[in-house]
Amino acid sequence: MLYRAMGLTRVELLVGARGGRFPFSNCLLVEDGGVKVLVDSGCGRDMLMRVKGIVDYIVYTHHHPDHISGYHIVEGAPCYSPQGEEPYKTIEDLGRRFASTSYREWINMATSLIGLAKVPRCMYYTPGEDLCIRGLCLKTISAPGHLQTHTLIDIDGHLHITDIDLTSFGPWYANPESDPLAFLSDIIMVYHTNFKRLTTSHKDKVYSPDEAREALRSYALKLLETMETVHGSLGEEPLRPEDLAGRGLIYRRYLPGFEAIMRYFETSMIRKILHILDSMGCTTRTRMGYTLRDCSWLETFREKILSRLY
Repeated sequence: MLYRAMGLTRVELLVGARGGRFPFSNCLLVEDGGVKVLVDSGCGRDMLMRVKGIVDYIVYTHHHPDHISGYHIVEGAPCYSPQGEEPYKTIEDLGRRFASTSYREWINMATSLIGLAKVPRCMYYTPGEDLCIRGLCLKTISAPGHLQTHTLIDIDGHLHITDIDLTSFGPWYANPESDPLAFLSDIIMVYHTNFKRLTTSHKDKVYSPDEAREALRSYALKLLETMETVHGSLGEEPLRPEDLAGRGLIYRRYLPGFEAIMRYFETSMIRKILHILDSMGCTTRTRMGYTLRDCSWLETFREKILSRLY
């Protein structure tokens, strides 16, 4: 998918294997004044081999494995990563960061399913500032709900919203530093941003502004529906997040061979939702787990979020 943004900037969406769906992701190839910049490197070996040798620089939006997995293929080009990625220099470092108590299972998924072979060693930029490389400037936007280092990229009105990915699965906030309420704030921020075109890391589509805003509303609703589903799964018997995982509240099924890490992720997301529900008086928390309390907060919260998405 190729077009020109404002001025002479050339932007191409490099659709990853499986249409960019996990365990792959989409990349961008941006060119201006003879400088070629690749945004992320998780679009699969075939696509990366096509651009290997012509890319001058790589810009990473964050270091989730599906976004950095092809680094070993294109590492001849210097790279930039968001500040905050500096301490994580090995795959084990990332595993301990993203799945502290299940880091071995995380490493297995990252290497065998996603194909992560090496962690990028880069220069660093500050999300929120313009990143200018030999006259080609990218506007970077911090969106930390998905991950504290998670960064969006704006190229002359083309907005790449990375893992605000608009997939039917909905927002993903399973890592320890992820935050579902911050994720909702990021969605609202994007909704009110001026842009001409929009892409994500996991959809094979270039959205118009109207299409994007409709998709953003649906995407936010998925998170609200998950909160309502978790609340509705409670009763008088105390339940822990571990008890609720595996019941299809978030994942309908676990990938064969990766059940342990997916259960870890699902438990993490349920725990965060229960914490929010409890803070709003929608549950009673005991040493044995959470029990149901009726509350009007969920309905009020839904109305508040949707009012900000129109």
